[in-house]
Amino acid sequence: MDQSAPSDLLSSSTVMLGLVALASAGLVLLMRPGARSLRLAGSVLGLAGVAGLFVEVLKLASGGGGIPPILPVLFGVTAIAGAARVMTHPRPVFAAVYFILVVVASAGLFLLLGADFMAFALIIVYAGAILVTYMFVLMLAQQSPVEGDATANWYDRVPREAVSCVIIGFVMVATLAQVLFNPNEEARRVASSVQGEAQTQAQLWETLAGMPKQLKVITRERLQLAKDAPVQFVAGERSALIQIEGDTRFVVATVDGKDHRVMLTNTDLPVNAQVVGATLVNDFPASIEVAGVILTMALFGAVVLARKQVELGEDERRELAGLSRLSVEPDSGASR
Repeated sequence: MDQSAPSDLLSSSTVMLGLVALASAGLVLLMRPGARSLRLAGSVLGLAGVAGLFVEVLKLASGGGGIPPILPVLFGVTAIAGAARVMTHPRPVFAAVYFILVVVASAGLFLLLGADFMAFALIIVYAGAILVTYMFVLMLAQQSPVEGDATANWYDRVPREAVSCVIIGFVMVATLAQVLFNPNEEARRVASSVQGEAQTQAQLWETLAGMPKQLKVITRERLQLAKDAPVQFVAGERSALIQIEGDTRFVVATVDGKDHRVMLTNTDLPVNAQVVGATLVNDFPASIEVAGVILTMALFGAVVLARKQVELGEDERRELAGLSRLSVEPDSGASR
């Protein structure tokens, strides 16, 4: 890194923080209902801040020249636009729909980063949570207002903590920007990345050693065996399936009474989804069960809170209790 790089990073960080502050001011004005002039001014400020951020992000993404990557920019713009509409749309149902758009765009960014499990988990978990959110929104937030009361359900239309929420968001963005554009922090990240890559490699081999079915699949592919061919492994000195000899790793597989040495390469290491799945099942089985119970109880709670309360008369209560009705209904052919 040349000497001008740190100053360029700091100046870019300062410009982006200023643009974020401008967009935050516009967002505060957009969240003021009823005042069209303020909302118009907020729209101008917000669009100016977002446009400036868009230009700065394109400069950083392109590295000072060339064509920036299209998909990260597309997903990022979609997520930001959807998040703005979540907070500014006057109808809760449409805000929830824009929230789905934010989730899908964020999942796309995770996919581009190689975190495929995180992307699909984000969609699956939030899709289940959105069902509960819809029940609350449709059954509670959209209840009919009381006749003659123009202020009914005001809490569904007026943001109560707009300024504090925007300030908290700005502080979070400023902190992340400071960490991202600090030259010393960048050097530390590079050093820790090199060290962490070696540790991650060792952890991946450890994880693969605890996946005998995956090792059998690899062995059948290397030895060109049938998918249901029986394969047994010969353990090493420490009862480990994966044995190490110098810089090479291999497994000794017994097939039809003969031992075969199957070499393993880095391409055989488990992918992100396999590592996360193995970690969840092996290290956090109770947490998964508790999370499932909590989500199920939240669904039942939403049903109980959202169901309509029907007032029963005295006759209906006696009928449900198995007693006779107090009022006598006239026969259909009786004279009135």
